[in-house]
Amino acid sequence: MSLNQYSIDVWRWAVIAGLVMCSVFVIWPLFELARQSFIGQNSQAIGLENYITFFSSSYFMRATHNSLWIATGTTLMTLLMGVPLAYIFSRYTFPGKPFLKIMVLLSMMSPPFIGAYAWIILLGRGGIITQWALGYGIELPTIYGPTGIIIASTLSLYPIVFWIVGGAMKQLDQSVEEAASLLGRRPLSVFMTITLPLLRPALITSAMLVFLAVLADFGLPNLLGEGERFQVLATLAYNLFLSEIGEEPGMAAVTSVVLVLMAGLVVGLGQWLNRSTRVSNDGSQPIEQKTPGKGIQFALAGAALGVVILANAPILVVLASSFLEIRGAVFQPNFTLDNYIKAFALMGNALSNSLIFAGLALLVATVFGAIFGYVLTRQKNPLSRALDFLLMVPFIVPGTVLGIGFVQVFNTPPLLLTGTASIIVIIYVVRRLPYVSRSAASIVHQIDISLEDASASLGARPLGTFKRIMLPLMKPGIFAGMILAWLEIFNELSASIVLYTGATKTLPIAAYQQALGGDFGVAAAYSGLLIAVTSISIGLSMLFGDIDPTRNKPVPAA
Repeated sequence: MSLNQYSIDVWRWAVIAGLVMCSVFVIWPLFELARQSFIGQNSQAIGLENYITFFSSSYFMRATHNSLWIATGTTLMTLLMGVPLAYIFSRYTFPGKPFLKIMVLLSMMSPPFIGAYAWIILLGRGGIITQWALGYGIELPTIYGPTGIIIASTLSLYPIVFWIVGGAMKQLDQSVEEAASLLGRRPLSVFMTITLPLLRPALITSAMLVFLAVLADFGLPNLLGEGERFQVLATLAYNLFLSEIGEEPGMAAVTSVVLVLMAGLVVGLGQWLNRSTRVSNDGSQPIEQKTPGKGIQFALAGAALGVVILANAPILVVLASSFLEIRGAVFQPNFTLDNYIKAFALMGNALSNSLIFAGLALLVATVFGAIFGYVLTRQKNPLSRALDFLLMVPFIVPGTVLGIGFVQVFNTPPLLLTGTASIIVIIYVVRRLPYVSRSAASIVHQIDISLEDASASLGARPLGTFKRIMLPLMKPGIFAGMILAWLEIFNELSASIVLYTGATKTLPIAAYQQALGGDFGVAAAYSGLLIAVTSISIGLSMLFGDIDPTRNKPVPAA
């Protein structure tokens, strides 16, 4: 066998292994959900009974409308919040800029349901600000419902827009804007007619990612929507699944299928808009940052500080409240460690489970992600393109939906995984593998293939070349993908809430359950531990490597 043939066979088998993995852990669960959606909930006959029920019921249509409403509202709000902030950071220098960028990153890394819980502490019916205002006879609007969900989601997700649009702004060609200015256009006109059109791909991509994140979120809308008071499709699918355990979960399956189809339509629309609105920009003259006068610098710093303080308020509130005495549902201004003492007494193995499960999942995702990231960049054929698409499917599919699918197919032999730690680790890997694979691929694209050709001409085998040459060069991308994958895995809730048992409960599940049950002191302590692990992870990543979310945030494959 020739060296070239050996190389093709090695990487072809890698692609085939990836396709098998995706077939078992992605296609099979989703196919089973689709199959069950056509089995009538009442008649058990194959047909459209469940779909007719879904689309003719005001109950299901209301949940669909709610999902679209909060996803659209949050997407618009994140654009209004993230784009101006990205513009300020990419165009001007001002005091405290590096620190503020870290604070933006931190607000993105905490679980969204922690933000919901913090706003309940502040503005819930027994919230700190609510009670203070009532003391003066002022009745504040409730944080519960669609408005509260949109606000909390926006403050959690605006960093996606900030990083992606900010990264695109750095690549703009300065000469284009200068030419428009020389023709007499005012700065606002230049921004609206020149800058924004050039940023259109980044705007569409970031808006698509925000929309998908809101559509898939389970914890935040369930807390601020108060369960069935304001249902969205993600919470509805979960509640239907729980109510139908032991029966044919027809309506849960239909709801899941509708949710997947909506996500797919959003991705398709985003990719169509990107393809139909191509812009050219070689970035030959990157825009230089300006240093305005002291007054403007402090004004810019103040504006940015106000945004990050508001966005990080949930983290500050949770950390502070975790050390406060609580009586009933009201926090008292007395320092105490009782919340943490009680939390550790009730925790069981939730913290160790989170660390072990996330660690194992990260290890597997890193190994496969590095291999797939390389193969998908270097091997261009129908099999590799199919793998590229299938790897991104779990990123598009809401975690609750994939979790329900896992329960349906892995609840009986030949793969009896339900109730075990393995099923938690597997779904972590499947859902977050795109972070590492896409991050690794972004680096491989920049590596000249002549290095591999030279290695092959000297007699090196493909795996030897990959290990000695490619892996060291891919390390920055792999590391950045690992950090993002770790943070997402450790804080994951929407998929594991469907799959856990008492023995496999994780820390996010424990925190969510305590918040939902009204034990705010213990919930604050658990959330404080989640924030602590997240902060330590970010600190270590800054010490030993570099995260660039503008480069490594996965984007659905074209």
